Amino acid sequence: MWSLRATLNECRRCLFGPGAERRFARQASAQLLELYRHERREHPEMSKRALYQNIVAHRLGPQAVRADELVRRAEESFTDWPVDRELQFRHVVHYLVFYEYTLLDSARRGTMTNMGVVVAQVIPEDF
Repeated sequence: MWSLRATLNECRRCLFGPGAERRFARQASAQLLELYRHERREHPEMSKRALYQNIVAHRLGPQAVRADELVRRAEESFTDWPVDRELQFRHVVHYLVFYEYTLLDSARRGTMTNMGVVVAQVIPEDF
């Protein structure tokens, strides 16, 4: 017999399953790409890192003080392994999308789909 918690968790999986995760990642990536293009036009002199921090700060709103930390974490997550590489906007978006999605439900520890694949479909590699 299923407990109430198990039943609610099963319903949550239906509502927040892989399809919902992909939709969230696609929508957030598109919004961040639009913001990137706007900020790049407005501030062409900015370094990539400063631009990324500015975009994350804009996206996070009141939590903007964490923007530099979030960009640093993205860099740690994506540039050291499996090979050393330069931080790209796609890395920042991937990290930010995952971060935001897990904030939607405090019980959520991860995702059922690879959001990086969806991010890569929206965010060009050379940004």
